[in-house]
Formats: sequence, structure tokens, C-alpha cells
Amino acid sequence: MEPHASDVRQGMSVPPPAPERNPQVPPPPGPSDNVTPLPAPANPQYATAQAPVVPQTGVTFTPMSTKSRRRIKRIAISVVALVVLVVVGTVALTIANWTRTPEAQVRQYLGLLADGKASAATAMVDPGLPNDQRGFLSDQVMASASARIEIEDVTVDDAEHAKERVVTATMRLDGERFTRSFRVSQAKKTFGLLKNWKIQDAMVARVDVEADNVAAFSIGGEKLSIATLKEGSSSSLVLYPGVYTFTPEETGDYIEAAPKTLSVKAATGYDSSIYGGTVELTGTYNDKMAAAALEAAAALTNSCATVPGNIDTACPMAVQSRTLALLQVKTMPTAMKATTDEGGEYTGEATFTIQGMESWDKQHDVTSRVTATVKTDKNGKLELDASGKPQFEVRFGY
Repeated sequence: MEPHASDVRQGMSVPPPAPERNPQVPPPPGPSDNVTPLPAPANPQYATAQAPVVPQTGVTFTPMSTKSRRRIKRIAISVVALVVLVVVGTVALTIANWTRTPEAQVRQYLGLLADGKASAATAMVDPGLPNDQRGFLSDQVMASASARIEIEDVTVDDAEHAKERVVTATMRLDGERFTRSFRVSQAKKTFGLLKNWKIQDAMVARVDVEADNVAAFSIGGEKLSIATLKEGSSSSLVLYPGVYTFTPEETGDYIEAAPKTLSVKAATGYDSSIYGGTVELTGTYNDKMAAAALEAAAALTNSCATVPGNIDTACPMAVQSRTLALLQVKTMPTAMKATTDEGGEYTGEATFTIQGMESWDKQHDVTSRVTATVKTDKNGKLELDASGKPQFEVRFGY
């Protein structure tokens, strides 16, 4: 309030005006003071109500770049994938080891034998034999078997934490049930994680072959001579389980031998010394051999009726003389009869007419039995001459 002019003129001092009680102090700048006003719309008629402006604080955020977001996404996916992979791998390892058991190993081995896969079975479980005894452990031989094993059951012992387990398998062969036990031991793990088991005992058996008038035999086309078998590191044959046919070979024109069948189980024990049975191959001489024996007996008879052939010790004693006035054959052998079912020895008769030189000697007949025995070598193989005819030892007498 300004002083009145009269007051000034009268020399009176005028006190200064009192301050106002409620001065209008401008408010401190608020957040809205820093807000940049939005530009007016280009066309006011389309202007709409403006959304309230959020005041900015002192902290600002820079938006993440697209490249960074992609990198974080890739990292997250990789972590999740790794976790899934670890879980899946652990489950797979557990399942794999659950199936890699001693009984599973034995079942796999027996499955190969049941399918006739001898080579694969040998590769899986080495029979521990020298090479000259492995000849009949072949796919070819097993393929010829008229029957092979059928697996019924495979069980393992209760020693869960033992390094060696005993697995027992129940099988059938040609309708007959039998069991066989296997020792199975822990082997080195694959990659240090996967369990492995190794079968210690191959399922093989030894078979003895006894031959009479048979020089060789075959199984499924695999041939072996009796001499080779007897002279080898073992006089027996080694086979996988099955029903096999042993066929005589090299019998020639004079011997007949029937095939023999043997069921080989390999049912007990652990090693390759298991006895699988004995097969007997017997050759019998046929009618051609009897005819050859008759021919040999006739040749000796004629020789004994001539000089000096009559001096041979194989001739009858009555004709072994240098002082005979008459020596002739009255009857030749007409048939040779085998003395045994297998043959090998044949007998017949011949009659000679003789007369001495002395006046008192009278003409008379001498009948003698002639025997022809087939010759064989030390291995029982028939001896033949250059023309392929059998050789005999022929002599007269009893």
C-alpha cells in the first residue's frame, strides 16, 4: 500500500509496508516440469484425449538389443537341452545295464546255437580248442543237423554282487529236455559305463567214432578220415549240440555202410571234455566182395593143381609133393560163404584128384576147404591192386 501524499507532505515518516502473510511462493519444480509436451496434432479435428504422461525418474533403462535377446535365448535352450540330455542318458544307461545281465548273455549265445550260427557262437565264446579240433564247429555242419536246441528257460544264481555268476539253461533237443550250467564272469565295461559279461564255457561235446571197414565219414559235407582222427591231438570229434548224421565215405564198390544218427547234447559239466556219445560205423562186404573172393580161391586152386605151384604151403598138404603121377582139379569152388555178418573172411571147397608114382598108389580124390581173407591196411582200409580189385590172403586147410 503506497503512502498517502498528504502524509509525506506533513513530514511524517511512513513505516514500510508489512509483509504479506501468505506470500505466493512458486512451487518447486515437479516431475511434470521435465515432461516434454506432446506436439499438437497436425489436424486438431482428429485430436483425441492424451494419455497421462508417466513422469520419468532419474534412472533410465536402455532396451535390450535383438542380438542380445537371441543370445540369451540360445543359452537358455542349450541349458535345457543339456539337462534333458543328461536325464535321457541316465535313463538310457540304466535301461541298457538292466538288459546286460549274465542270463541275457547266455540266452544270446544259446540263440546263436539254436539258429545254427556256429561261426558267430564260436566268436562269442571261444571253445579253447586247437585248430585241428574245430573242423566240425561250422555253419555247414550245424545246417545239416536234423534238430537243434530249443530254449525253454534261463535262470541265474542269487549271488547278485558276485563277479562270477552261474547261469542254468533248460533246453530241449529232439523232444528230450536237459539242462546245462554256464559260468559267466564280469568283463571290462564299455566306455566305463556299460556292463559286460563273458561266458567262460562253450557248449560243445566230444564224440567218439568207432569204425569197422569204414575209412572215412562226413557230417554235412565236412569229411574226415578215420586215420586223421586217430592221429590227431584228440581221437574224438568236437560238436555243438544237435542231431547229426554220420555218413560213411570212401567205401568203394565192395563195402556197404549205413549212415548213423547221434543226438549230441553237451548237457553236463563246464569244459569241452563233456562226453557227447559214441557213434559206430560198420561196413559190410557186399556180393561183389564174395565174387572177388571166389575168383581169388579159384586162382589158388588152379595154381595148386600145377607143378611147381602145388608146392606152395597155401595148397592142401596132400598135393604138396614132387612125386605125383597125377594131379588135377576135380571140382572148383563154386561159392564162397562169409563166416561173419560183416564179411571179410570167405570159405569154399575144392576137390583134387591125385595119384602117387608108386605101384601101390591108387588114384583118389582130396577135398579141402579154401579160405579167402580180405586184406586191409593198419587203418582198416581195404587194400586194392592196380586194377582196383580187393586183395586176399587165400589158403587151403582148416
